[in-house]
Amino acid sequence: MSDTKTRILDLAEALTQTNGFNGFSYIDLANHMGIKTASVHYHFKKKDELAAALVARTHERHSEGFKAIENEIASPTARLHALIEYFQRYIEDKKFCLCGMMAAELQSVSPHVANLVRKYFDDFRTWLKRQFDQAGKKDADRLALGFLSALEGSLLLGRLNDDPKYIADALQDFVKP
Repeated sequence: MSDTKTRILDLAEALTQTNGFNGFSYIDLANHMGIKTASVHYHFKKKDELAAALVARTHERHSEGFKAIENEIASPTARLHALIEYFQRYIEDKKFCLCGMMAAELQSVSPHVANLVRKYFDDFRTWLKRQFDQAGKKDADRLALGFLSALEGSLLLGRLNDDPKYIADALQDFVKP
């Protein structure tokens, strides 16, 4: 991937996580980077292509991160605690989950991007279900849905109140041994 393309993705990710995907334009990207809008269009002809690339990159990063958590941490409950700590950093960094932000703006993205966002959350839920299954919890799929829903909701409230503890507080019942 070219350096300019990576820089565009990095900036678009940061802007999406702070302002929302609809909160910036290609002109904003170009101005922040000191390049021409034609350079942005060269790498991503339409904003929808940029959205798809952002979701795909986030999905890949999180999938790799989830695998690393599983490889490094033996206990499924400890893995969930590690995940909570990871998402608390979003609040500390004044950001929001990129795919959560895209889900909130779903009506303004293409069906292709919407499907990528759904796939991200389906895979996230499957990973969570596996953790609850391995922890011996009954109704692991329902718990995974509840955890994911509470996580995304607590991200909103934590961001609103500038308090990352909202996440741990909202998820504490899910991570009891």
